[in-house]
Amino acid sequence: MKFPSLSLTIGLSVIGISTPPFTTPRVIAQEVAASCPLPTEIAVTFLNSKCKEVTLKKPHTFYRYYSDSTNKYGRYLTRNLYKTNVEVIRNLALNQSWGNKATTILRVTLPAGTVVYQGIVAPQNPAQCYPGGGQQTFIKDTRDPNIKWVEGENLVVKDFTCQ
Repeated sequence: MKFPSLSLTIGLSVIGISTPPFTTPRVIAQEVAASCPLPTEIAVTFLNSKCKEVTLKKPHTFYRYYSDSTNKYGRYLTRNLYKTNVEVIRNLALNQSWGNKATTILRVTLPAGTVVYQGIVAPQNPAQCYPGGGQQTFIKDTRDPNIKWVEGENLVVKDFTCQ
């Protein structure tokens, strides 16, 4: 017996998301599609809301960029190693109103068996300043005691301007 298949796509020009610690809604510069098994407020950080759930077969090292130690152990990681904060800000679409100046790099080794969500970083508004395009990995649990968080070095810090 064959069953008909159904595909659902939700299209929006702009979506506003208000999540702590943000005091104003984040405006996303892309359409929203239901093709990432994460809540919408996380899925929209991936290009076209597309991400893939992957279970790591062996330990893997990722990078996290931050400027405030209170945000050091976050859920958004990348496989991309950058040299300057401006590269990070643009490729990871770190809107500067959020406060992350990306001045420090942290090496994060996730153990085998960790479930991650991977895809490409979506642009943020204004897209000419925050185009995205870098690799993004999302983890649900940063408190796993098997995750190794290793201090890296400071990045080359340049002035970021959005024109």
